[in-house]
Amino acid sequence: MSPQTTTAPTPAVATARRLAEELLAPHAAAVEAAGAVPRSHLEALAQAGLRAVDGDDALAVVEELAAGDLATAFVWIQQVGVARWLEAGSAADGRWATQLDDLRAGRTHAGIALQAALRPGPAAVVARRLTQDDDGDGWVLDGAVPWVTGWGLLDALLLTARDGEEVLFLLLDLRTVRDGDGDIPRLRAEALPLAAVRASRTVQLHLDGVHVGAGQLVARAQHAALLAGDAAGLRPNGSLALGLVLRCVRALGDGGGTAQHVERATALAAELDAVRQQLDAAGPAELPAARAAAVDLAWRAAATLSLTTGSSAVISGSLAERTVREALFLLVFGSRPAIREALLDGLLPGAH
Repeated sequence: MSPQTTTAPTPAVATARRLAEELLAPHAAAVEAAGAVPRSHLEALAQAGLRAVDGDDALAVVEELAAGDLATAFVWIQQVGVARWLEAGSAADGRWATQLDDLRAGRTHAGIALQAALRPGPAAVVARRLTQDDDGDGWVLDGAVPWVTGWGLLDALLLTARDGEEVLFLLLDLRTVRDGDGDIPRLRAEALPLAAVRASRTVQLHLDGVHVGAGQLVARAQHAALLAGDAAGLRPNGSLALGLVLRCVRALGDGGGTAQHVERATALAAELDAVRQQLDAAGPAELPAARAAAVDLAWRAAATLSLTTGSSAVISGSLAERTVREALFLLVFGSRPAIREALLDGLLPGAH
């Protein structure tokens, strides 16, 4: 059963819940209006030890943070992904230990851009290996990353680029490549006007001859192998949708609600438990359907919260209005063809 709804949370999950309730949720509307997750939010979460949490606790932490503020959780989950790659790289020779310690302690913040690794077809970013005739070692990168979250907050970016059929995982230290005006030569960020989680500072990043040294290589793998294993990595993003449902459960079950609201909250909590268990039990073949079930539940939970809230749900900045926009965001974020088809089949059964 759900550790969030039926059993006592672990210390890490309890800490995440406290920070979500005391820090993230009260400021979520103001953060969205300002258009930027404050760096202090990320530092508070890191200093509470949440970047060092692994396994089921890590999934539950993301869920709690998303219940408080999806924009902060969206930036946070990228940083957790960087930590996992650096941890794997450090296991071999300890070369990334310092960067990993700084990231977990909140002294630095990092983003992730894996489109070149996980996108079929032409590479989003192409790497050209420098030769002896070139000035320096490493690679020159060209292309565009369609989705980079946390821009302006980041000290480093874990970027993938393709050199033929090989994918390179490269840690770009953004602090060392800025010029005197604070800009990054040969990197251009184009802000995306998102309908939700606008405070996540998500941009499209254009690279024009960016030089990355050989010492910045974290890992390398074959593109075909990464694509084949992609489904196995779909579980963490499902916690963002579960967090939105958890927010609705708590809002509906608030002491100020009617007995009917509490009854609906109880029913929604039972569905939340069932979908979480479906996600946890799913193997790679079942994960797309499980992810679709989580997003579908988030969408229905947001609609339920709006209907029970009434006319004030259409006022910009209200909890219900923001939750509906965030549910729309999750319908398409991090999707795959199998997830999309499962969602469409649920919305329009029999329509092919």
